[in-house]
Amino acid sequence: MDVDEESARGLLLRGEPSDQRTGGEQLHSSDMRSMLLIQSSHHLTRLACRYPLSSLSVYHRSYRRSISTEHQDTLPQEARVVICGGGIAGLSAAYHLAKLGLNDVVLLEQGSLTCGTTWHAAGLVGRLKMKPLLFELANRSARLYETLEKDTGLSTGYKRTGSLMVAQTKDRMTDIKRNAAIAKTRKLEFHLLTPSEICSLVPWIRTDDLEGGLYVPEDGVTDPTNTALSLARGAKDRGVKLIEGVKVKEVISKNGSVSRVETSLGSIKCQYFVNAAGQWGRDIGLCSKPMVNVPMHTTAHMYLVTKELAGMDVNTPYVRDFDSGNYLREWSGGLMCGAYSPKAKPIFHDGIPEHSEFLSLPEDWDHFQYHLDGFLHRVPAAEKMEVRQLFTGPECFTPDANFIFGEAPEMKNYIVMAGFSSLGITMCGGLGEMLAELIVFGECSLGYWLVDPHRFSPQQNNKTYLQDRVTEVEGSVYKLQYPHREFTTGRKLRCCTLYNRLAQEGAVFGQSMGLERPMWYMDQDNEEFVEKVVDGAFSKPSWFAQVKAEYWACRESICLMDMSPFTKLELQGSEASSLLQRLCPNNMDFAIGGVVHTGMLNQHGCYENDCSVARMDHDRYFIICPTIQRIKGFNWIMKHLPTDSSVSVNDVSGQYTSLNVLGPKAREVLQKLTTTPLSTASFKPFSFKELSIGYARDVRAMSVTHAGEDGMVLHIPNEYAVHVYDLIMNAGSDYGIRAAGYHALRWLRVEKFYTYWGVDFNNEHTPFEIGREMRVYFDKGVEFIGREALLKQQREGVKRRLVSFILENHNVDRNLWCWGGEPIYRNGQPMGVTTSSGYSPSLGSMVCLGWLHNTDPHSGQSQVVTHDYVTKAKYEIDICGQMFPAKANLYPPKLMSKQPLHG
Repeated sequence: MDVDEESARGLLLRGEPSDQRTGGEQLHSSDMRSMLLIQSSHHLTRLACRYPLSSLSVYHRSYRRSISTEHQDTLPQEARVVICGGGIAGLSAAYHLAKLGLNDVVLLEQGSLTCGTTWHAAGLVGRLKMKPLLFELANRSARLYETLEKDTGLSTGYKRTGSLMVAQTKDRMTDIKRNAAIAKTRKLEFHLLTPSEICSLVPWIRTDDLEGGLYVPEDGVTDPTNTALSLARGAKDRGVKLIEGVKVKEVISKNGSVSRVETSLGSIKCQYFVNAAGQWGRDIGLCSKPMVNVPMHTTAHMYLVTKELAGMDVNTPYVRDFDSGNYLREWSGGLMCGAYSPKAKPIFHDGIPEHSEFLSLPEDWDHFQYHLDGFLHRVPAAEKMEVRQLFTGPECFTPDANFIFGEAPEMKNYIVMAGFSSLGITMCGGLGEMLAELIVFGECSLGYWLVDPHRFSPQQNNKTYLQDRVTEVEGSVYKLQYPHREFTTGRKLRCCTLYNRLAQEGAVFGQSMGLERPMWYMDQDNEEFVEKVVDGAFSKPSWFAQVKAEYWACRESICLMDMSPFTKLELQGSEASSLLQRLCPNNMDFAIGGVVHTGMLNQHGCYENDCSVARMDHDRYFIICPTIQRIKGFNWIMKHLPTDSSVSVNDVSGQYTSLNVLGPKAREVLQKLTTTPLSTASFKPFSFKELSIGYARDVRAMSVTHAGEDGMVLHIPNEYAVHVYDLIMNAGSDYGIRAAGYHALRWLRVEKFYTYWGVDFNNEHTPFEIGREMRVYFDKGVEFIGREALLKQQREGVKRRLVSFILENHNVDRNLWCWGGEPIYRNGQPMGVTTSSGYSPSLGSMVCLGWLHNTDPHSGQSQVVTHDYVTKAKYEIDICGQMFPAKANLYPPKLMSKQPLHG
């Protein structure tokens, strides 16, 4: 660094004026836009972009000397764990591994520690998150940053400032109240504020256009670089090797597991590899053998830093103005205005530049204009504040805005810890602890399906898809999270054979794992109506009447649902039956032509897969799993295949179109199209047959509808799909046939207490906890996986139970709806949370599924959930602060068979 640059850095740090800017003239324009454009053309601002303020104030040389990383020529030949990435993620992983006693760890950083995206992070640590996993990780991070100096001797700069969320609209205030309801159950201090109370708390923001806000006193801010370097000190002091200036070239596997890492300095053998490479994570995955999918893309992420604001308290709460896409925090006596762009700017599509250490990007005032307008509106004093810089740096986002953590599907012991979507500082303190647990103990103390790599399909690692998707994902971090909101970018990635036919019928599509699926169907071709329902609502949805009509068609006549996105696997071989007997708690040695619903459990007796299995032949099975289980379910079976090749499994999902034909008229209509007898006597429920429909051969029919209604799902070879679809629609026209979507399916399955993997339960839950004990066969003569854990739970009793709740005194036309995530109160105490919900036209009420716990409010100890505990109590569900009485059920309610005359 030359003398001029060093001097400029000092000026920026001290906030002093510079005569390099405009001949020594101080700028105090009332028009901030003009002032910023003038400043951006001068040398000091160019230096500020090269050495942004966010790094200059924290990247102390004394800290660097205290860490004293290894020289480049000290690469060991072997280590138990190799970590790629010297940012907050990798350093937290190294620190926590060492704390658990595993110090045979080498961390490789291609540049210098924190040089990727960590150094320019804003440092916000917000504890309140709706998802339990994210809430716990944020709290673990805050506790770590607050106490880390006692362990390492290096301060993180963490301080409790509190945070304030403000609402400009009624819907935003509703969303804030949903958050407050969760905060109350988790004993996190919060205060709902009126605009006048907000003004008293943070007097420098405008409040006359606000509906209200939420203040969380325990939130805080930390210094990102100092925090990361403090973690580095703690790891190094415990024996971890931190090596800078080393590039990872390849990760090589042997027998499906991590074996060695090839670097710019040679090869290093290892048992575990941690991909914590930040925005380089995808590239590191691509250069692995076999290739590992780490779907994420970089955007140009921006924030504005001002000079001092008179009277600014360093402990002032940071403000999240969601509706403007901005956050505001104190910064060196001034303000930082960070932005989540509603239409982000993807960068580095053709590759991340070489030598990107401490990279900053050119200013783009046009792109920042929307946020600048919001800043000037929210902070009246900003009109006369002087600006230090508009900083633009790289930040990577995943297709769903959740980060990626867990073992990669493609390689055993390859752990991904990347794609933090601008939440790296908030999450990584706690996530490093989970990473250490996963490697040292083989499992984590927290379930992490929400962020598991298995949730993505390989197609979602397509770079053009990612480029399009992240334009929307960045802004979604602050966008209102309406129920069932769908991304509009990166669509039509994977379309079923009937996509165009369904679109002509008026299908409004959602997506799962990139697969398009009809959610509901419009009755009229009305573009304004479609636009109206894109975002959604917290109350009665715009599609209510359409879905209600679909529901009644399913219950009274006949409906056709496209269920092609469901996962379809073929298992065959001489030992196929024996393998399924070991994988599943149900008895899988059943008759050919039968269908069994079963889970596949882990050693804890919890679900790794949930499926319906048809026996096609003595040694051949057809397995149907939820869409989201495509990678996870397939890999679980692959993991347990015999080594002698006596059993094989194939994913045939893309070869079949699946049509769910359901309703009391379904068999009658289908009988017109086939010579195979379809009466209930000839084709009983939970049966399988191969049949012909019209010209189509080899149609696999299963008399299971996943909705509790009569009918069957037809798995049709794709070449026949259009033909069969048209035949069924024509044959059913005299019966009032109509297409139905997944919203109608959800209403049907929720009212009948049908639970779904990935929505109501996952790999943290057992069959006894979700009411499927009848599908566990202890006496089938096989030691199935999870058997001992289930026997133990059977003896001791369950400590939580999935329960059905019918809302009472709830008006679906006037009251806010329950959508999942609402607290459940038992006798006035919070004892659970809802998972999914639906409206039941048959009951005339909303029905919710949710987890009920039995926790002693004084000791915090979990106790057994008995039948009486569930049924003999008073229940309420908290919907945005309003309590609605509810009736708890362990079994489905009795439904009327016909639509009531009043509609």
